[in-house]
Amino acid sequence: MIRPVAIGVALALGLVIVLSSTLKTAPLWQVWAALSLALTAASGTVFAYGLERWRELTALRAVRVRELIRPVGALFLVALLLGVLNVILSASASAPASGRGWALSVIAVAGALPAVATMLGIRRATRLPEPGPGRRVAVLIALRRLLQRLLAAVGTLVALATLALGSTPVPLPSRTVVLIFGGVGSLLVALAYSPARAALQEAATRLCDDLLPLADVDDAATVLTRAEDRAKLEQLLGADRNLLAELQTGLAILGPLLSSAAAAFLPSSAG
Repeated sequence: MIRPVAIGVALALGLVIVLSSTLKTAPLWQVWAALSLALTAASGTVFAYGLERWRELTALRAVRVRELIRPVGALFLVALLLGVLNVILSASASAPASGRGWALSVIAVAGALPAVATMLGIRRATRLPEPGPGRRVAVLIALRRLLQRLLAAVGTLVALATLALGSTPVPLPSRTVVLIFGGVGSLLVALAYSPARAALQEAATRLCDDLLPLADVDDAATVLTRAEDRAKLEQLLGADRNLLAELQTGLAILGPLLSSAAAAFLPSSAG
């Protein structure tokens, strides 16, 4: 029930923003309008998706909302600063046009909040004690998969927001504004993703040390066997990956960067 309501409200706001534009005859207006509606619809979808994933997280671990107020609030303030930067950099545009860009940014940020909160909740969940090695393995695998899905969802909003800015019919001071916007948006996603990912990797390493320690083994054959088993477990839990490789291969992070870089070279729209 939450999903259709969230999508409907967000899409209605998008329609108001698009239909109130006074630049309907501009060359890129139709592209901007389509991307803006896609962004608002996606924001509603990701909002509902984030709430669903939060329920999934709390079913796995006892994480409370009040424990995440500070980190979520800090990221929200950074996102608001990004919106202010967008308005300042677009100072050459008319006030209503800048207001529409600001409104789209706020909708995207609001849509991402539940997913970002769930990401930060995953970091908290890895610190809670878990009895039994089998249960620990199952929970870590579930949390990693959950984090990857959230990364893709939030990254989609950054990509759509960047493309919408790149196709705006309002003349921008420089096309590098789009690149900056996409880069900072991607940085915000990374700031939410990296702590949870680091906590998962640390928990996976501790589990490998508990189940398959190497320091207390002297026999060469046993060392090789245990090292092989440990490598398999590390691969299963994702403990053998580095952050840069994950960000480079993750479409949610790489996609917005590529789209913003491409948008920076789009021909400037007419006034």
